[in-house]
Amino acid sequence: MIRRNAALGIFLFLASLASAQNVNDAGMWNTFSFSSDIKDLTPRKDPKIFKDWSLRINPEIRFNENASQVSNVFSDFGTDKKWSKYLTTSLEYRVGAKREEDWFNVRKRWSLGAQVIFPYKKFKFSSTTRCQISRAITSEIDIKSIWREKFTLEYSKSEKLTFQVSHELFFLPITLENSNWRSQVSLKYKLDKSNALSVGYLVQRDLSNADMDFVILTGYKWEFNKKKEKSTPAVQ
Repeated sequence: MIRRNAALGIFLFLASLASAQNVNDAGMWNTFSFSSDIKDLTPRKDPKIFKDWSLRINPEIRFNENASQVSNVFSDFGTDKKWSKYLTTSLEYRVGAKREEDWFNVRKRWSLGAQVIFPYKKFKFSSTTRCQISRAITSEIDIKSIWREKFTLEYSKSEKLTFQVSHELFFLPITLENSNWRSQVSLKYKLDKSNALSVGYLVQRDLSNADMDFVILTGYKWEFNKKKEKSTPAVQ
């Protein structure tokens, strides 16, 4: 009964937000992630220069019109360097296209970021700062020049199942005025060493016009891992 009342309360709260704000149609973002440590892509056994350094490609398809029409198609090409268990830096380039009536406009951007991580038993808290650089003149927060600050809390119930909740703030350059926010919850399930699936829900708001978006998230991740050579037992 308590769980049912809590669920009803959350539903009524979201309904009140939707009725009070300008709500866009429901959307869906589908992300595919392919990554690998650089050392696993090189013929050398253990090049120290590439230690804890990885590459990734993240194609994504976004739908609007209640998930019935393609709105964005793009891919992120990035590299991440893990300096310690507490600090990771990243460099990313995005290229793709956004639907504008009957055609698609090409969109590009660069992103430079740093993530500070605080692990504690089955929990992990992180703060991610990103500087997004673009020449595009647009109100779309994912493509224009902007500073982003994201706070994330993860709980790993097991090695395979992880629950995540995050809140992200967007700030305009120079003035540092808060222009948008984005919150999401997601559930990740690791199928095996290389494959993982995720599903989630995202709510974002444009503070300039009070528009809100409600988005379903799906994801698939494949990570390349070099097979370790089996050691040959010594001949007695």
